[in-house]
Amino acid sequence: MGFTDILGQGWAISLLRRTIETSRIPHALVFTGPKGVGRFLTATTVAKALNCLGDVQGDCCDRCLSCTKIAKGVHPDVHLLAPEGSSLKIDQVRGLNQEVTLRPYEGRRKVFILDQAETMTEQAQNALLKTLEEPPGRAVLVLIAPEVSALLPTLASRCSQIRFGPLPENVVAARLQEEGCDDTESHFLASLAGGSLGRAQELRTSPLQEIRGLVEETFALPTGKILPVLDLAERVVRQKETLSLFLEALLAWCRDLTVSKVTHREALLVYRNRGPALRRQSEGLALGQLLAMYHTVKQTIDGLGRYANPRLSLEVMFLKLRDLQAA
Repeated sequence: MGFTDILGQGWAISLLRRTIETSRIPHALVFTGPKGVGRFLTATTVAKALNCLGDVQGDCCDRCLSCTKIAKGVHPDVHLLAPEGSSLKIDQVRGLNQEVTLRPYEGRRKVFILDQAETMTEQAQNALLKTLEEPPGRAVLVLIAPEVSALLPTLASRCSQIRFGPLPENVVAARLQEEGCDDTESHFLASLAGGSLGRAQELRTSPLQEIRGLVEETFALPTGKILPVLDLAERVVRQKETLSLFLEALLAWCRDLTVSKVTHREALLVYRNRGPALRRQSEGLALGQLLAMYHTVKQTIDGLGRYANPRLSLEVMFLKLRDLQAA
């Protein structure tokens, strides 16, 4: 896979190809942006392009022995550093510092990819700083982090930042369709994934039918009864691995209710196959009620991000949503 196969990052890819073609690539790069938008894939492609044996300007052939070795993770001049446990540790960086001083074994450049660089301990970042202050001429370091602010300012200032943005929804949906996903499902997954192809691919293996059933059950809670609320909260919180996905799906439903109320355009919905049900529900509610429902779910998501009690948060959210509908 070469640069031309990387989706939705035209500006970043154009810049990288130009710097490689003119042999002006910086010694240290930091790829920032959300997870699942091509940062790691691009870092690997940079390594291929810098060591490709084919006659390709600013890209790689993806067929030669060098490209094949890099793709398999066995090229002696391309090194991946990933967190050991919860962080990239100082001993890993010390190993990098020793390796970076050596000449390439068989390629033109040594490339070091530091995945989840934001997890580096402060000691590890300070150790890496020594290498970046006097970088060897035939080595390139690529750090992957969500934001440049996740790194020490002294370290970040010695890296050239390349920003990767979220992928357009239609791009994510199109790739999912190429992988066998139908049109409705692909757009639903792309919407929930927030511009991350990796996230959308992960969601394909999630119990989406069950989650969508819980979403619709949320809006069918009977008034005046507490036990159904407690039961629903219990069932949702019991599935810890899908709790955040349930809340994202619930937020998308609340968003769709507002969109249906205001625009009446099913093409704009996340739940495109549930257009009639959304229209019926939204017709019985005022715009203020719909906005309040959306904010209720959003506040619950934010609260859980600050370590609020999941069960209590869900119970309060379900009661508020039920009362807002009945108002």
